[in-house]
Amino acid sequence: MTQSNNAPLLCPSIISIGPEAQVFGVLTGSPAEGFQVGYLTEAVPATPELLAAAAPADPAEVFRAAAPCFEYRGKHFGGAKCQLATRITAMLDPVVDALPRCAIRATCRWFRQEGRAACFCCPQVTTELRNPNDLDRAAAGRS
Repeated sequence: MTQSNNAPLLCPSIISIGPEAQVFGVLTGSPAEGFQVGYLTEAVPATPELLAAAAPADPAEVFRAAAPCFEYRGKHFGGAKCQLATRITAMLDPVVDALPRCAIRATCRWFRQEGRAACFCCPQVTTELRNPNDLDRAAAGRS
């Protein structure tokens, strides 16, 4: 997915994966061992067929997807920043020490705002969890 400098910034953690979304990762692992994002080499459109492959789970429990950032219309945006990105980089320990291969980095809101620190935490971010722990809820702003 080639991005230009004029492309809108993308939110890398959308909950409602709709037709404008691009899937850039698949969650691997389990609740017991922890989930980790397996990054795709290219972001792919969130087609109905792709989303159906997540069944019986909700697509947001299986895929990491991005779509244009809502900015001030989004619940995590405030003070000209994505507060979710701020919380993630402040509250979560890095899980990698090198930038993961990422198909959306050029237009990722989190990377643009928080830099490499966001990328070092990103592989552990799950958009939807059935049984989040206290840290997951706090990082997501749901405590």
